Amino acid sequence: MKKKRKTYLGKYEKEILQLVGAGILVGASLMAPNLPAAFRSKKKKYSLKRSFQNVYEKNLIILSGEKVYLSEKGQRLLGKIQSEEIEIQKHEWDGIWRIVSYDIPEKPLKKERNYFRRRLKGLGFQELQKSMMVIPYECKEEIAIIAQNLRISPYVMHLVTDHLPKQKEMIRIFNLEEEEV
Repeated sequence: MKKKRKTYLGKYEKEILQLVGAGILVGASLMAPNLPAAFRSKKKKYSLKRSFQNVYEKNLIILSGEKVYLSEKGQRLLGKIQSEEIEIQKHEWDGIWRIVSYDIPEKPLKKERNYFRRRLKGLGFQELQKSMMVIPYECKEEIAIIAQNLRISPYVMHLVTDHLPKQKEMIRIFNLEEEEV
């Protein structure tokens, strides 16, 4: 069985994906003599052209005349790139726990499920149960964006509560003050 290799993207390749995804970059703009000021240096212009070619060769974009579109693979990768930029703001605890519960099917979405779990842990979530993570900070919008980018929104729930079965343990783990409860 052939093993799939992870797609590595450089700085400019990520920039190109983001610009194409936003509808800002068209194929002709990299060839135009009067590029925007940010792209004018010869070195950066060459790097961008090479990165554009790399993104095309990795099947992340589709060229159609002067128009450039993200391929399905490019859309998924852009979603991950955008998800990596999301952070949850830590502030004084309001006594409310935020729980993210997910039931993402393994068959077609195993990679997305595993990535989502790793991303939640990276954001500071703690596991309450399998597929149920908790954090004491507001995160509804951030989780919605990540789930939408990964195309798993129908399988993700955001819940709030003022009490957890493992509350004392979670207060200790998150280094919260008990008298705030």
